[in-house]
Amino acid sequence: MNYRGKQAQWDIETLQKTIGVIPYEEMERDALERAIEALEKQVPQKIKKYKGLNETACPNCGFAFGYYEYDDGKFYYCYNCGQRLSWESEGEEG
Repeated sequence: MNYRGKQAQWDIETLQKTIGVIPYEEMERDALERAIEALEKQVPQKIKKYKGLNETACPNCGFAFGYYEYDDGKFYYCYNCGQRLSWESEGEEG
């Protein structure tokens, strides 16, 4: 995980701890939860690679990107849900 992903993970954990300790109003708590959700998408997730179908997919929303044997360019975010992607150690699934 790169520095940006590590920082986002630390921010997530800090905000989650804060929600349980500080008495927030409902709107403030909702805002913190939306911030956590946005930060979670900044932590890179390994893409899913389906060998039988010969395609890749987002680990968050399952959106299929296409045939991995022909993909020349790899992108860093899912263009469906915004999840940051990691192409390192691409795992193959059935």
